[in-house]
Amino acid sequence: MRSFKVVIVGAGPAGIACALELLRGGHNDILVIEKYAFPRYKCCAGYITSKTFDTYKALGLDPAECGYSFINDFRLFRKGRERQQIDNKFLYTSKTIDRVDLDDAFFRLARSSGIRIEEKTEAVAVDPDNKLLTVRDPAGNDSQISFDFLVFADGTGGISAALQKKRKVKRRNIALQLIFKSELQDGIEIHFGASKRGYVWVSSYGGVTNVGMTDLFKPGVNYMELFEKFMRSRGLIGKNEGLEDLEQIRKMKAAFTPIGIRKPVVGDNIYFVGDTLGACDPLTLSGLRYGLKSGSAAARSILSGSPNPLKKYAFALRVKFALMAALQRVFYIRPVQFLVFNVGTKVFGGVVRWAFNKFLVSK
Repeated sequence: MRSFKVVIVGAGPAGIACALELLRGGHNDILVIEKYAFPRYKCCAGYITSKTFDTYKALGLDPAECGYSFINDFRLFRKGRERQQIDNKFLYTSKTIDRVDLDDAFFRLARSSGIRIEEKTEAVAVDPDNKLLTVRDPAGNDSQISFDFLVFADGTGGISAALQKKRKVKRRNIALQLIFKSELQDGIEIHFGASKRGYVWVSSYGGVTNVGMTDLFKPGVNYMELFEKFMRSRGLIGKNEGLEDLEQIRKMKAAFTPIGIRKPVVGDNIYFVGDTLGACDPLTLSGLRYGLKSGSAAARSILSGSPNPLKKYAFALRVKFALMAALQRVFYIRPVQFLVFNVGTKVFGGVVRWAFNKFLVSK
């Protein structure tokens, strides 16, 4: 049986951030297991904020080396009409308008630093009492690994959910995304009104367009139909406009993000970070920097021998996200949207631009 001081389930940003911080703190007896092989797909709008950019740099990765650069053109729409142009000061995007290259570079940074990472390896069971994790290798063989500390960074669909008995995910957002070649002008568009309590992004850069829809998930809603309706309304379907094959829409897979912070620690040696923790803003759906920070907080907990660093960070997120969830409920009330986009953007455009950059995007 193999044994490691720390086993991390998931090689996404939160898991790799935890591993790099542990290594920086002097721990090198680390195993990271990842269900998929890198580079891997991740549903994402394709841009990161300046604070996320700086967080990556602090962890040893410069997003500029992954092709991320500042994008100037940023516009807000509602019901198909442009309502506000934003003097963007915080958002960066990459040439592929997705997170594939960024996640892959972070993964390779960890591996080149000496961190052991096993791809195509799935966590299938955990025995907290005996500190044993059962994993399945690419050949389908199961084996057990003993650990002193276990960090779950495997999203909301992994085996960690069984340990969250008192804080299960009751509400979640759904996201759908397509990336295709186009001739659209470089820029970012955020569209409100295409879904009930969410938005659509249209990010274009260097001849590539990323279109995605997110909404508070409701069973019975046909999100594929809403997505196709939006694509048609913006002229993004057709031989000369952009996406030609409707089957790409009909074969899309949905991704889910949790709403609400879950338990950060079970016992004194099992930690939860990233989406597994619920580190995603319910209003803006930004979660990348919170995932990185939660991974670092888990590492500090392990290095200090106390769960308090992660618990404190999770509590701060719980307070912040409660406020953002309340703002989400208010923002998507129809009269409020009318006032914001029909009155606010016309009369108080400067205030809207300031609030957008300072309050929403600067995360």
